[in-house]
Amino acid sequence: MIDRIKIYIENVEFDEVEKRLHLLAYGESWDKSWVYSSQIKNLKVFYKNKRLELSGSLHKYVKGNNFSMFTYKEAKDALCELSDYIGIPLKQFIVTSIELGINIQLDKDVAHYLNIIHSYKSHPFILMSPLKGTSKFKGCKCVFSEYVIKFYDKTFEAQKSHISKKERAEIPNNLLRYEIKLSRKQLKSLGFTNVTGQNLLSPLHYTRFKRLLKRVFDKIIFDNTLDYTGCLEDDMKRHIFAVSDKYGYYLQCLKFYFGEAEYRKEKRRTNELLKRMSLLPKGGLETELKSKFETAISKI
Repeated sequence: MIDRIKIYIENVEFDEVEKRLHLLAYGESWDKSWVYSSQIKNLKVFYKNKRLELSGSLHKYVKGNNFSMFTYKEAKDALCELSDYIGIPLKQFIVTSIELGINIQLDKDVAHYLNIIHSYKSHPFILMSPLKGTSKFKGCKCVFSEYVIKFYDKTFEAQKSHISKKERAEIPNNLLRYEIKLSRKQLKSLGFTNVTGQNLLSPLHYTRFKRLLKRVFDKIIFDNTLDYTGCLEDDMKRHIFAVSDKYGYYLQCLKFYFGEAEYRKEKRRTNELLKRMSLLPKGGLETELKSKFETAISKI
């Protein structure tokens, strides 16, 4: 569940961690102070002015990859192991950002499912940049100021990474990765007022992270073929327009030419429409994706 994480620890004496972490001079910072760096498996470590920073994937730290199953218990064990190795208690590990992720095993090529992911809270999903060294678009994201929602082809990404032949043979086919990246500010707004390594061990955090993944997923709009039988003609027309590429541009024009009040009124009407239309019979891809998501989240 917990994948990438960024942590800092204040008031760390250099002599206490230099040899333990094998810190080496990395260079000078803008204020002329020395920056030291190291690595703990895949995790990057930086030290400057009594501040120690760690960043990277806990999933890869434990498993060496992030296409396999990774449970909350394994994440907790990894945090405890890091605390023992660094020699600093988890209550001093201050979390500045965290990425929650889940792998969803599907029946068809991931591209089919990526094509139907449309929007979240009226914000459209946009294409992610191709992986370095490739020209193919294999993911989409919905970007907000303090958090990002991503879906991408984990099978494709894993195959392009530097791994052994044996590991490559273990990569599952048709694996869709669903992630939410949260800043410290967004964590606070969601009720996680002081996220430290210590309170990440709490079962309460596990429950709330799991609920967050599900709550966001359930509110995503999918642009899959609907059965419009029994719909009003106007509702059908408005729905097709609301999930089209031009709807975002229409909202921008509405706000610019007619003001904030009309813009908000239109967004409310559209959200109500999308909720009504979400009750209609769905196409096969959306039904399968939602079912496979429920299976995947029940295992973490």
